[in-house]
Amino acid sequence: MKRGSAVEERVAREALFGTAPVLPGERLYGFVDAVLILSGYCIATWSYTQGAYLTTLVGFRQLLIGAFLGALLMLCIYQLPVILSVRYGIDIWVWLRAVFGTRGVLVLMLAVILVNYPWYAVCADLFASSMTNLAALFGWQAPRGIHTLLALGCVLLGSALAWRGLGAITWTTRILVPLLLAVGAVVVAVGFRAVPAEVIWNYMPPDQGRGVIPYILSIEANFAFVITLVGGMAEVPRLTGTERAGYWAGVLGQGAAGSFFVVVGAVMAIAMQAVTGTPAEDPTLMLATLAAPALALCSLLLVAFANIGTQAVGAYIYGVMLKSAFPTARYRTIVAVLAAYVCALCLWGGVVEYFGSFLTIGAGIYAPLAALLFADFFVVRRQKLDLRSAYGLPGHTAYRYSGGFNWVGLGCAGFGVALSLAVYDPVNGVVHLPMLFHLTPTGCAFLGTGALYILLSRVGPVRRYLLRDQEEGRT
Repeated sequence: MKRGSAVEERVAREALFGTAPVLPGERLYGFVDAVLILSGYCIATWSYTQGAYLTTLVGFRQLLIGAFLGALLMLCIYQLPVILSVRYGIDIWVWLRAVFGTRGVLVLMLAVILVNYPWYAVCADLFASSMTNLAALFGWQAPRGIHTLLALGCVLLGSALAWRGLGAITWTTRILVPLLLAVGAVVVAVGFRAVPAEVIWNYMPPDQGRGVIPYILSIEANFAFVITLVGGMAEVPRLTGTERAGYWAGVLGQGAAGSFFVVVGAVMAIAMQAVTGTPAEDPTLMLATLAAPALALCSLLLVAFANIGTQAVGAYIYGVMLKSAFPTARYRTIVAVLAAYVCALCLWGGVVEYFGSFLTIGAGIYAPLAALLFADFFVVRRQKLDLRSAYGLPGHTAYRYSGGFNWVGLGCAGFGVALSLAVYDPVNGVVHLPMLFHLTPTGCAFLGTGALYILLSRVGPVRRYLLRDQEEGRT
């Protein structure tokens, strides 16, 4: 068998395994492995960008509280439906067929990819920055345009690895996560040794004339940063042995580890601002400036490995997800399309510049998605799902709704996106509804969408429309 055919066959099997219910005897992970994998899923050098962005909004102490408590608060709430994945052994996208319809869920899946995949352009940009900064440290001035070429190279190298089919993520995270945590600890130590501790601890951003808005934006950024994980939040928990392990692995693995690297990025930016007058989010440049070029060289190996590896894992995960949704499409074609999308964003070069706007726009879709999943699971269907209809077995069509679209769920999702944008314009930075803005755009969209869906489910005709599965018998 040709290697390409073998990859296609293996990916097809894994796509099927990813959508079919996982039986209790087939569960692979305990709590520790799940924490490591989910830590590796959310740890990337783009966390440095988040940390640097937060230093433009609030002081270090406010940032520290918001990064951990804000992230953990949001995770504790929206990760609750992950127990459905452990209980049924299914991905959240299977449950969401009941919320959006068997065809409508594909629309939301594509929307999630469009707003989430720009993360990998941020990843590629940071890779390029590390490479060019290291070259400059050793006396080689990179020619004009090399930054873009390096970013494209990161995407292509990662995609090439994904083309070959990705092996067990468990083994990779067991090595990568401890290494990245070690680099983070080194960066924090170097930052606090390079400048007096009180410089970092008492740091306040230069612009203090905007009242409460920066504080709300910082909480919004933390909410938005973690809620972007909702699209793949059940991939690992559904393979854990208990509901408790699956839930807390998501909360702690993503909330604690991810928040730690956000703080690492903030320490870097503040220390570099104090020493050079210019903030920096690149660990290579920071370590070379505040410690020694040799230490920067060591960090580069981890930065390069982490970013290319992240590209590969991301391309593989989304490639398999799309393969399961579009079984006739070739896996390698899907990976090539995803790579082309990120390359176009790298050529544009605006994702990092508009990082805060990008976060809020993404959360504008993710918050309604998380709210509908939460409301449908706990309130409307009361933790019960007709698996036969979810998988479209013959004679079970409850979740086809209107030609495959649940217009109630889709309408509520659209309302949530519109509500987020009505409260705050993330591109121009304009607050339209100050009272609702205090809930943050993400929080407002989450609460508003969930409340609307629950209220509509109380209306007789709408409730009968949503709960057609009662007629076919729930599983």
